[in-house]
Amino acid sequence: MPKLSPLQKVKKEHGSKDELVAKIAALLPADPDEEKDEFIARLKTVANAKLLRLVAIGEEAAKLGGREGLAEKIAELKNQAKDEDFKRGLQELPLPRLLDQYQSLARKAKAAKKS
Repeated sequence: MPKLSPLQKVKKEHGSKDELVAKIAALLPADPDEEKDEFIARLKTVANAKLLRLVAIGEEAAKLGGREGLAEKIAELKNQAKDEDFKRGLQELPLPRLLDQYQSLARKAKAAKKS
């Protein structure tokens, strides 16, 4: 079976690009100085592959408790759970970067536990 193109994946998994954009707009917050309608209009011009990546990031972050939950888990993995300034600084990072940092630290913790 041939590999599906990003457009085919969007249509198969989400129905249409508009439905995918609506799902992303619900998962990811817009910039504070940007209105929701402007955010949605900007998302409609983004490539399908990037939209698929954004929805995957948003869903994974939502599973882990959102921005606050990720910041809390990263702080625990770094043994800085009581450092409120550190957590506040983490919450200002972009969501994909937080997710990547959490996944990296979780892998290291799992490997350390294994050995």
